[in-house]
Amino acid sequence: MTEEKQLINKTYFEAFLEHSEEHPIQVLGEAYLAEQKKEIYDLSYIRFAQGEVYFHNKDYETAIFKWENINNELEPWAKKNIGDAYYELGLLSAAEDVYILIDSESVVLTAEVALKLFSLYVLDGNIERAYEMINKAIAVNPDYPNVTTIAREFYEEQKDFDRALELAVYEAIRTEELSWFKVIRNYIEQGCTKTIAPNYFTKTLSSLYRVDNFEFKQLMKALWHEYRQTSYLQWIKTVNEVFLNIEETSHMSWEPIGALFKETYLDLLSGKFLVKELHEVVPDLLANWLKVTPVSQSTFVSAAILSWNEVFPSTIGTAVKEAENRIFNSVANDTGSIEYSLDLLHSIATWSDSKNLEVSYKLNWFISSLTNLEINQYLVASSVKSGKSSFINTIVGENIVRADQSSTIILSHDDQLGRKEILDEGEREVLNIYNEQKLINTESFFDVKLPSHFLYENRCRFIVTPDIGNRNDERQQLFDFLPLADGLLFILDANEGFTEKERELLAQLKKQAADMKIHFILNNIDLSAGEEELERIMEEIEAKIKEFSPRAELFPYLSSLPISQQLDSLSAFVNGNFQSVHTNKEETRNAKILYFVRQTLNSLLKKKVENENNMIDSINWNEDILDRLNGFSNHLYDMEKEKAGEIKKAFQRIKTEMRTAAESRIPLILRECAGLINDNSDFKNIHIELNEKMNEKVQIYLEEELLPKYMNELQQWIRTSDETLHDSQTNIDEMCVTFSGLYEEKEKLKLECNFSIISDWTRDIERMESRSQIENENILLRHTPAQILLKGAGKLFGAISQNKSILANQYKRYLENESFADPTASIINKFFLQFDLFEKGLTQDVNRFFKEPFASLKEIINETEIEISRAQEYIETMKSNPEVYYDPLTLFEVRLLQYEFMIKANKEISYSN
Repeated sequence: MTEEKQLINKTYFEAFLEHSEEHPIQVLGEAYLAEQKKEIYDLSYIRFAQGEVYFHNKDYETAIFKWENINNELEPWAKKNIGDAYYELGLLSAAEDVYILIDSESVVLTAEVALKLFSLYVLDGNIERAYEMINKAIAVNPDYPNVTTIAREFYEEQKDFDRALELAVYEAIRTEELSWFKVIRNYIEQGCTKTIAPNYFTKTLSSLYRVDNFEFKQLMKALWHEYRQTSYLQWIKTVNEVFLNIEETSHMSWEPIGALFKETYLDLLSGKFLVKELHEVVPDLLANWLKVTPVSQSTFVSAAILSWNEVFPSTIGTAVKEAENRIFNSVANDTGSIEYSLDLLHSIATWSDSKNLEVSYKLNWFISSLTNLEINQYLVASSVKSGKSSFINTIVGENIVRADQSSTIILSHDDQLGRKEILDEGEREVLNIYNEQKLINTESFFDVKLPSHFLYENRCRFIVTPDIGNRNDERQQLFDFLPLADGLLFILDANEGFTEKERELLAQLKKQAADMKIHFILNNIDLSAGEEELERIMEEIEAKIKEFSPRAELFPYLSSLPISQQLDSLSAFVNGNFQSVHTNKEETRNAKILYFVRQTLNSLLKKKVENENNMIDSINWNEDILDRLNGFSNHLYDMEKEKAGEIKKAFQRIKTEMRTAAESRIPLILRECAGLINDNSDFKNIHIELNEKMNEKVQIYLEEELLPKYMNELQQWIRTSDETLHDSQTNIDEMCVTFSGLYEEKEKLKLECNFSIISDWTRDIERMESRSQIENENILLRHTPAQILLKGAGKLFGAISQNKSILANQYKRYLENESFADPTASIINKFFLQFDLFEKGLTQDVNRFFKEPFASLKEIINETEIEISRAQEYIETMKSNPEVYYDPLTLFEVRLLQYEFMIKANKEISYSN
């Protein structure tokens, strides 16, 4: 390798110097002469060395001359050096020709030549050939000095990060040098691996784990963040594959990998994935997570394993026993904080929103109230006639509670008085609780905020349920609000004592909430009975209380004492006896929150069934509506056709009447013009004069007789048409009212017709009236035989007086007997032309009148069809893919069980301690 290094650096000549201080040229010249004197000599070695010296002194031509005469084993290196010399001379083409012809078994020389060609091609801009050469150099000798570094820099310059990453991964696995693993991490952090499958890095991670644990975690973290938004499940499979080959490492520090396992687990169970997808990754994920988690910190992961195994038995394996051992023998450092439960609730809410399901607002309100650990919540209950309402009102300083209360009222301190009704659907402000509750309403409760010294000083909230009588709903409200309370204050009537019915009620309550602290308030104390009698009553009631619950205490409320004194005593009683609720308060509240989370999941299951039923009802209802709407549309079409025909027919009738009148009147007018002829007429031009007179009389008739009558008829036609169209609108409005009643919306269907056509018709008729004058008609200037003869006779005999009488009689006879059919038809056609055009547009105008109703109706029909289609699609999805709905709820159940296991485990640990 030493000789190859000399050949690469062109320092082979140094072997001839033997510490000589003389110039290399002189030393090599003397050696050359000495070698030449030998009987058998070989000058190739000396020539090779001389070429190197000339090269270093930039005498490239002499160097080439020397190297061209090398015929021994150094010949390939000599050719390579010749190529270097051409390269230095700028003769790149000549250098390439020399390099290409070099054929050697030396991997070092082959790599060196490939690098030289690579540099040449880069300089020449031939990137494709440069790729070939650098790839060849790596393939031949990846250990060649700087070859992989040069290749990486080249790939990066070309923005070819796929090739750069491939090189880095290959070299990292081959050399196990940390620098290459850091290069890979850098590429990942730059986002260069988005298109690469996660399992591509399996060998890299396994190799890095053997080299350096810290860098392994850093690379794992970088990949985890990179694939979280893309190939998430494939990446988890890769993680599992890597960690399954890692031995037990709980003694090592695995942060931040442990946090990534936890974050991933919560993300996978957030409702985004189906169970069948998670079965392939979650069991191994949990087992590997447990493997890297210290025993002292394994409560969370152990509970996760147990809950998964509870819902999906026999899917995890031996990790279950390890989890059982750890969860009950580890340090109780993770009892399941409220944040976990709220995060689960947030996941449920996000998922339910995506499925158009509403999480109960009332349950959310309960959970929100439990998160305030600074406020204690006391349930205040009693049987009938205990005087609870007056007791509560005195304590809080406001008349809020009444004996006829039928809904639960929650009282808390605030600077401003406010009342809200809380329902499953939301909340609303109310002015008077008792007007709103309508005596019986167990579906909602009232949140009342008021300025209260007692509630403020004791940092508490009263949950006041209705007095419990014989109605089931009163008892049910007590049990519904029980999980919300930190303790129970039960009001007793001093006159009744602690009755058997009350004991039975509280016994049932204790079965549901065994840890609930119960204490008693004795109310309605009769001070007139005497001190001894009062003492006897107190002792008797206390004895029954102790028999029921040895730790329960009784507070006698004396309304006769000053209120301040009573409040101080009551504060001491409450704070003293409920002191234990502050112990492990977050854990206790968290258990209550989880109870309501479970209620939320149950309500969503019911919602699913309700939604399906609602969808089916919606489909049936919309299909019925669609039939009605299509019937309405057909009716509207028939109405449009009918009204258009009716209006057009009325117009045609008027026009026909006017036309008929004109057809009979105009010929008479023309015949009457015979009276204009006498013996003094100018028979040469009489046909012209008569033609003008006839047109004048016809025009007078049209304008002064026919047109006024026509206009009058058309005005009446407009009024009649207006009434007809208003009848149509009335008909449409009535049907709209019917449909709006079906929709339960006042103006769901409102179809407004376009009455502007009436004003348009009025304007058009007025314009036609002003344009009634027609062009003069050629009446007597035609080329009929009779007219030709009359005109000829007039010209020939018109100047002879004795013939004028004859001509006058002939003209009169002609006019009186002529039918004038053609000019009459022409005049009528001209006069009625604009009315004919108007008539042709009537159908289109009526269509315009109905256009908007048709458009609106079509829009509603389309909306209804879309609603039907969506509902059918939803039903079909639920039938064909029920897992889309049930799988997320199942996964939420897994997380809920996990947090319940954590609370249970902490209790077991506490008891054992």
